[in-house]
Amino acid sequence: MASNSHPKSHQVAEQVQEELNDTPYKLTSLQPLSGGLANFIFRGRLTNPLPNSSHEVAIKHGESFIAGMPESDWVIPTTRCQVEEECLQAVQSMPAPSAPCVTRTPKLYYYNSETNTQVQEYLPDAISLKNYALKHFSSTRDASRKPACLDIGKSLGIWLRSFHGWAKQPEQSGLREALKKNANLQELRHMTNYQTLVSDVDTYPDILSDSKVVFEQVERMAAEELKSGELDVIHGDFWTGNTLLADRPFEEGQRPDIFIVDWEMCQLNVQPLDLGQMIAELYELFLFKGIEEGKWIIEGFLSGYGEIDDQFAYRVAIQLGTHLIVWGSRAQGWGTKEQVAEVMEKGKEIIVKAWHKNRLWFEAGDLACLFGRS
Repeated sequence: MASNSHPKSHQVAEQVQEELNDTPYKLTSLQPLSGGLANFIFRGRLTNPLPNSSHEVAIKHGESFIAGMPESDWVIPTTRCQVEEECLQAVQSMPAPSAPCVTRTPKLYYYNSETNTQVQEYLPDAISLKNYALKHFSSTRDASRKPACLDIGKSLGIWLRSFHGWAKQPEQSGLREALKKNANLQELRHMTNYQTLVSDVDTYPDILSDSKVVFEQVERMAAEELKSGELDVIHGDFWTGNTLLADRPFEEGQRPDIFIVDWEMCQLNVQPLDLGQMIAELYELFLFKGIEEGKWIIEGFLSGYGEIDDQFAYRVAIQLGTHLIVWGSRAQGWGTKEQVAEVMEKGKEIIVKAWHKNRLWFEAGDLACLFGRS
């Protein structure tokens, strides 16, 4: 996960601490946290405890540049911070789904629209699911962990299906209306996924050139989806890096609480994007590191999300394959050059097979559970 390594990190920390001095969230200390890409993220210790006696909070601060990419000159609108505030406020009314793990969003305590600073609930000893897997799992198969992995995946799937359904209800029309004003995030998502997919053909011609026509068709399809008017609320950045749990080994019969964080990419789009991104990141654990738990969590995730038709499943697979190519090729330190090429080959194959609706191919491989087979 990216860290707050931007040259302005120290300056931002001082500004945030000064801003909170005259609020109930005055700090005694502020510590940069790893995680997130666009924003500065800190763990703050409060001078006075919260009503629940906790002294710790998570603090996010947004700027028009990317905090985790100091070398980048990309400009990103700070309206994303307002989007996150509206989403966190709205989703607190979502009924908690019944699942093996308590899965929810953090509470928002404070938001300043002028400074783009938030104070959120902090999960003690939190670590992302991605980093948890890298720390606690290995390529050595341990079947004793499968029940917990299935439960974690199932909980994520149940939560996501509940969120997608909740956001479609008439009572959430205000949220949907607010997200219509956030078309720039749709454009950003399309550019970084599908336009990059096409441009990567020229970057990796030896691997991708034979699928250029299919990739161009996929890009056009995704662009048409955004014009269709048949869009739903999605999290927009639903992956293992934005899924937090406590950094401790699984214990017999106990299941961790899960926080779903980082709502600034929430937008109107097609639901399969949320599933495809999460599955791709879990699958990368296996493809790069041989961590079989990644596949077990995928199995639980799709079981928890519940029944989907073939058209939905193929769209999930297209996003999955796109993510493997676009982001798997750019995952720093994940694997050798040969592994990256293999992951891109796998992504290409998934996209092509999904585009041509080859269900038998999927049912015979690692992703059989996408079509109800395990």
